[in-house]
Amino acid sequence: MSTVEDALLAEQARRAAKSAGTTGMHQPRVAAPFFAGAGDGATLHRYLDDDFVARFLEDARSGRLTRMTAQPWFGQDRFGRFRNEPTLRLPMHRSFYVLCAEVQCLIPGAPAFDPKKILGAGMVVRRMPADGPPQRWMIADGQPLGWRGDPIPDHDPDDVHRLTARGLLPRRFPEPPHSGEEVTPLHPLLVRRRDANGTVRSHTLLWGYLPLGGSAREAADTPLPQAGGDQAPDFGLEHAWPLGSRGARTWSAGDGQLVTDGIATAGFIELLQTLVARFQVNDAADADNAGLRTLLGKLRFHALEQRIDDSLISRLVQVPGETVLAWLDRSAPGLIALFARIARNDAIPGSVALPAGNSSQTRNDYLVLSEQQAADLRSLVALRLARAQVRFDDGLALPRYGQTEGDRFVAVPFVRWADDCGCERVAWGPASPMFRVASPFDPDAQRPTTIVLPSLDDFRRGLPRGVAMLTSKSLADVLRRIQPGIDMKEGGPGNRSGSCWSFGFSLPAITLCAMLLLMVVINLLNLFLGWLPWAFLALPRLCLKALKGK
Repeated sequence: MSTVEDALLAEQARRAAKSAGTTGMHQPRVAAPFFAGAGDGATLHRYLDDDFVARFLEDARSGRLTRMTAQPWFGQDRFGRFRNEPTLRLPMHRSFYVLCAEVQCLIPGAPAFDPKKILGAGMVVRRMPADGPPQRWMIADGQPLGWRGDPIPDHDPDDVHRLTARGLLPRRFPEPPHSGEEVTPLHPLLVRRRDANGTVRSHTLLWGYLPLGGSAREAADTPLPQAGGDQAPDFGLEHAWPLGSRGARTWSAGDGQLVTDGIATAGFIELLQTLVARFQVNDAADADNAGLRTLLGKLRFHALEQRIDDSLISRLVQVPGETVLAWLDRSAPGLIALFARIARNDAIPGSVALPAGNSSQTRNDYLVLSEQQAADLRSLVALRLARAQVRFDDGLALPRYGQTEGDRFVAVPFVRWADDCGCERVAWGPASPMFRVASPFDPDAQRPTTIVLPSLDDFRRGLPRGVAMLTSKSLADVLRRIQPGIDMKEGGPGNRSGSCWSFGFSLPAITLCAMLLLMVVINLLNLFLGWLPWAFLALPRLCLKALKGK
């Protein structure tokens, strides 16, 4: 059990001993800012440039902050499938949002709470699904866990900070990684305004940038998603019978014949592509391939030879040869070349001989599987595919903000303060209006961007000085053998010194190629789908020389 978990258990035992001597004087109350409208709660303010901090501070000091309904974007930014709530753009759309709340003293008249008495402040963002309780974005030892729907307590969301303040964890430097609900800091700002009667009054605002990023990675042992609610996905459909469940039927004698005179069936070629290109089953160091390698080590090619038995009758006899595993370990490069020929339509699966793995020879023997061996192979391949999916998901970062019907969010501010006994307390404020978060590629969320393309003169001067890639000798030798025919030649310039190589690319030339390829693809799609009016807009503009009369 970790130190934080031990302290959490100790905190439960001490919770009954909380100080009850707190008076009602000088307690903070987090409320909606003074300029907010009815039902606003904490307010959000949008800025369309990266200098949003200075602009917000100037707006706050000069009294230009307004209620939510008075901000045009609050009613206009409602796009996508769900439009009951405003949709917040992402920083990649060059849009930034600032949350604002106010801290008042809990006495008659609600004067401004002294900023010097604020020990800290922050906000949390919570997911508000329509069919369940609110969810928190949880972090353990600095690593995000994702949304969790556990009951939400009213204490400090930072477990380490709270337990340290209560004396259940020792203070140390550097501080331990964050655990608990993710917290974004808020900052106090004392502003003064003159009301309609001419009276100048102070207000303590809390403000902070609302981040709209973040992701969580799934653990490698996460259960696989179920296809039909209670049925596991049928990974066997990726391969044809008898190596998979696609086209499954009752077993017949000819189903197990995979290789005849060195020519493999199309289904076996398909399986070899999975084993070699995807699983890299020839890599003995990969523990996920252990089961497959064990089975492949038991499958053997065989040849047919004429032999005379005891009755002097000549018969064809099966002579066992090497195992499939030994052949794959030796022939992986030759198989990759065969797959490339198939992709270029230079070879047809089911009519091409398998490489033997030594020089340019091909196999001329046989491979036959029994019904049980085929069933074992189907099971192992399906398990390996399932494991590959889990490993793939483990490498993917699931975004924090989704765009489904239940992906609605609020931001909730809080403030830390010390009571009369010196104990640290937390006061929570009202949540912001509910909002959604735009998808990175939502067309309604995009904002105009200007990219100045180079002139024709720039292409003549477009030497490779923009982007450089450093590569090792082994990869450089391969790259330098690429000829205009796109085939890898056997020869090459060589590199006897064993040095690395630096490859540079002309940015103007790449820009021109990208534009040409883009227009080719768009025009091809336009022939069938009529995409051009939505993908390309040409507007004439006066160039600088024309403006000068030249």
